[in-house]
Amino acid sequence: MGNRVKGRQKKKSIKAALSSSASTHRKLSRMGKVQKKNHAGLDATFIGRAKVLKKLQISLKDFRRLCILKGIYPREPHGRTPKNKKGQVFYHIKDVKALNHEPLLDKFREFKSFMKKVRKNANRNEKDEARRKHSTLKPEYTLHHLVRERYPRFSDALGDLDDALCLIHLFATLPSDGRISTSITRKAQLLAGSWGSYCATTGSISKSFISVKGVYMEADIMVSKTVLCIR
Repeated sequence: MGNRVKGRQKKKSIKAALSSSASTHRKLSRMGKVQKKNHAGLDATFIGRAKVLKKLQISLKDFRRLCILKGIYPREPHGRTPKNKKGQVFYHIKDVKALNHEPLLDKFREFKSFMKKVRKNANRNEKDEARRKHSTLKPEYTLHHLVRERYPRFSDALGDLDDALCLIHLFATLPSDGRISTSITRKAQLLAGSWGSYCATTGSISKSFISVKGVYMEADIMVSKTVLCIR
């Protein structure tokens, strides 16, 4: 049997610990392989908020705004959480990967660098130049792709139409003061009037009643019920 001398004790494998009498194969069959870090358990499925901010390289304010737009919420890890990680806010690793490829991230970073230039002009007492940059060169973005992702079919959009209508009627009643401009109020009033005209023309309103909280109306549109509350 090779170079083994008869009567001499066989040397143990280098892979096995010298203090253990079990062989390497026996250890693997009983205890299994040692898992690598971040490849199994809590670290492979969930990630803390501080690590997410470091990975995406955005501020906490922009991260919260992005989570609201994408519909991503913190997750509660299943099973027992380690003592050193109790009280942390966790997000699923798949949600973070989806946020990493979001086009709005580049827009947020572009706006952050733009605001640095505006503040630089303001600190130099160049107020006119700062106002000119903020009014003409401010980067803008749209949320059309997010609407298409959330509502791929028209029936899905009709299911959540009640929240949008309540918000439109709320802005239609608010005064044009502060951050609420006159154009937003007028556009909300126009949309609320168009919705009322459509329901009156098609006869879609099936139920309505008045309560302390406001006026509730239910409209049947394309086999979909829309409940609206006007305060």
